[in-house]
Amino acid sequence: MNLLDLLVDATLETIESMTFMEVIKSEKTTPYDEHMVRLRVEILINKPFPGEMRLVLPQELAVQFTKNMYNLSDEEITEELVQDVLGEIVNVISGRLMADLVPEDQIFELGLPLIGPDVFVQAEASSLSVEFDAEETPFWVILFGDGFQESFDKMGHV
Repeated sequence: MNLLDLLVDATLETIESMTFMEVIKSEKTTPYDEHMVRLRVEILINKPFPGEMRLVLPQELAVQFTKNMYNLSDEEITEELVQDVLGEIVNVISGRLMADLVPEDQIFELGLPLIGPDVFVQAEASSLSVEFDAEETPFWVILFGDGFQESFDKMGHV
């Protein structure tokens, strides 16, 4: 296993179990579409290293996740409910990943999820981006910071 495999496993298991939707790691790369309304959910890794995990997804997929999690109709979906669901999803994915990257006797500390519209930003920081599909709709999970790979290497993963 490598860092990519750990991230893919944490993402697939979390979203499938929480939203009851089949999710696959995409084999394609969807071009950036500035007309698509996307949300960005980010969570900071505060300890044992600085980093960030980001979930970027189309607004309609976020609504579908929420509808599935709570078995609600379109009329019952609120922006606050969507934000709660997305915050919980990114919190669980990052928690699972960090549990795999940090020795059992070491703690990790996550920040609070921040949610807002996605804006395309060219980042200089090292990152690992993975595209997934849920019901043929692409979404992305991105890690920012060197600490993820360094922790992976320290844990002696093979």
